[in-house]
Amino acid sequence: MSIFDVAGALLFPGLVLVATAGTPAQPDARASVVIRESAQAMGIPALHGVRTVRIEAAVSLVGLSGTGNQWIDLAGPGFAEYVTVPPLVQDDGYDGSVTWNRDRSGLVWNDGSDAGRSTEIDTAYVARMALWRPNADGATVKFGGTKTDKGRAYDVLTVLPAASKLPMDLWFDRHTHVLSREILVFGPLVTTTTFAGYRRIGGALFPFSVQAAGSDGNTATNKVTRVVLDPADAGAQLRRPASSVHDFSIANGATSTTIPFTLHENHVYLNVMLNFKGPYLFIFDTGGANVIDPQIAQAIGAIGKGSAQGGGAGSGTETASLADVDTLQVGDAVLKHQLFAVAPVRMGFGVSAGKSVDGIIGWEVLARFVTSFNYAENQVVLSLPGDAPLPANAQVIPFVLYGTQPQIDCTIDGIPSECSIDTGARDSLTIFSPYLAAHPEVQPAKLSADGVNGFGFGGPASGKLGRLREIQIGSFRLNDLIVDYTTQTEGALAAPFIAANIGGNVLRRFDITFDYGKQTMVLVPNAALDDRDQYERIGLFLLNKGGKVTVADARPGTPAADAGIAKGDVISTIDGTPTSAMSLEDVRATFYQAAGTVVRLGIISKDGTQRTVSVTLRDFV
Repeated sequence: MSIFDVAGALLFPGLVLVATAGTPAQPDARASVVIRESAQAMGIPALHGVRTVRIEAAVSLVGLSGTGNQWIDLAGPGFAEYVTVPPLVQDDGYDGSVTWNRDRSGLVWNDGSDAGRSTEIDTAYVARMALWRPNADGATVKFGGTKTDKGRAYDVLTVLPAASKLPMDLWFDRHTHVLSREILVFGPLVTTTTFAGYRRIGGALFPFSVQAAGSDGNTATNKVTRVVLDPADAGAQLRRPASSVHDFSIANGATSTTIPFTLHENHVYLNVMLNFKGPYLFIFDTGGANVIDPQIAQAIGAIGKGSAQGGGAGSGTETASLADVDTLQVGDAVLKHQLFAVAPVRMGFGVSAGKSVDGIIGWEVLARFVTSFNYAENQVVLSLPGDAPLPANAQVIPFVLYGTQPQIDCTIDGIPSECSIDTGARDSLTIFSPYLAAHPEVQPAKLSADGVNGFGFGGPASGKLGRLREIQIGSFRLNDLIVDYTTQTEGALAAPFIAANIGGNVLRRFDITFDYGKQTMVLVPNAALDDRDQYERIGLFLLNKGGKVTVADARPGTPAADAGIAKGDVISTIDGTPTSAMSLEDVRATFYQAAGTVVRLGIISKDGTQRTVSVTLRDFV
């Protein structure tokens, strides 16, 4: 998985804690007092009769500077914001029906996930001052107690807007009664937003300084420059814009192009050209977006700007900048003027995959072309949008976008759930930690010990291994899959609302066509559909560090751990063959041999001592 999210810039960011929507109720007595006192202090009655507001600001975001505009509907649910901090453009909004996003190319898409919708609805709620409408505009509001910070006391309200699944904590200064702080907790990510520098506009107070700081290290500062009441053209600005993107084509007037790929540990590797240089080896990842390694950025003259923290399945984050790439070419498909994150792909993926990975493509290509992953033939086909006949055995699965990643309805051991689709994950299925906490019954009686199951952006990701009884995707039922029951409390695998991430070891069993315009995924089963899941039989997670096969983890209770192999050891030989002459994939393949096979490993310990150990392979999952 490679989820590399660049922090958004919200003039009035919304949201917090994880919960489920309930029946709206009248605010409790203490909450009603806080609402009444804050309305009076902030001059909310002075806005009676004002229908819309425009807020203009100077924005500083992840080391980039630019401008932002918010358009707020005080009488209805409408909200939109437009942020430009070159080279990044992030526009988004909520029109009462859909939550939408737009990038600098003019591409517009809806986020239909619980997480995306709820975050935007909450953001709109705060911006629209809906707390001070009759009955708090249908939200559930409860007094959350009094908190003290740096000698100041605050009354805290926990607010769950109607149609949202994410409540937010709003802090009101007990002395001035103005809104001072908002705490956002989304899974492991905590964002604290402070509101200051209040000024009166039309008799009401507006914060002219808004600062947001995330636990991931990303920050945003907004200095409001102007507030306009009932601005002209508000109706047009509040509407979801039409998508208008014209930066892609296929050479020679063709309507499709076919690109061969290598399936390496269930990752799709293919060649791309950047600024007419290359070819470079990229992973094609439905869970990712445009990313290039700093060395490649330098080679093609793409200069990174800004500094953002991005993460993936692991607990940590990686620093990324943003760079313009004039031309991205995949086969005969060409995309112009693309924005790339510049991040250490070779370190994040290369050391664990054993290949010198130069970058990732994903969302930007998938959003423009109808994309077929033909796993049976090791081909990707990119086609211009349009209608095409479906094979007789094809099944159409609708999806929504979870940010920019497909999310489908799935059923896990009979439990209706939501799953993300990730060609960039090598395993079959990773079940997220909040889902496991809510549904412990999906864990089998037999589980391995905790150990490292993956490695990428954010470092290693840990979990237990076991065999899942069943997952259903459409009408397809897959049984006895080896599943990563994650133990991650940080990173993407600790996000709420998603049950599981479906990876390449499931997806390779189908030929898959994604049509992002129609938001459909077409599955055609291939000969691998009923393959029984296998797993390595030694218990090691290995990395290629400087050409040395290095142990990142030896799972307790496995043949490796029983033989005394430990983290940091280097495997120098296998049955007498130097591992320097083997790829990491070949090394791993050795440990898929039949149970009972004895392998002799040359080990160099961290202190430099050398030994040879004999390990008998066996199933531990």
